[in-house]
Amino acid sequence: MNIDSVNGLIDELKLRARPVDYSVKLPDAEFDVMSAIWEGNPPVNTAYLMKAIGNDKGWKAPTLISFLVRLEDRGFIASYKNGKERFYIAIADRDEYVHTVTENFIAQYHGGSFVAAMNSFFKDRNLSEDDIDELLEWLKSRY
Repeated sequence: MNIDSVNGLIDELKLRARPVDYSVKLPDAEFDVMSAIWEGNPPVNTAYLMKAIGNDKGWKAPTLISFLVRLEDRGFIASYKNGKERFYIAIADRDEYVHTVTENFIAQYHGGSFVAAMNSFFKDRNLSEDDIDELLEWLKSRY
């Protein structure tokens, strides 16, 4: 397949995909697979994913494929077959997923309070002057 037909197929898969349910929190292993897909140059194949993450985790190809099937069932990725090889693309947007999971975490564990979350996170840690300056600049730019 040439690059134009691959890009056309990717666009078609994204258009046909159902909306992603970002409220679904992925298990850590599936999030690791999603991260490798997000970081890859789409489309990615199983060989790429084994090299990017599977080998480091000690997974066999069937283990990785099980994660990919679950991610596709959840609507986070789509796949297509070209010859004997299957290729995967992300349907879910990384920033939107991380934003939703983070909001849900703060709501569940900190009563929705950003300040309570920060107090918990920095309870036993000290912020450096650079960290404080960066946080203040961020706050000023946002509010």
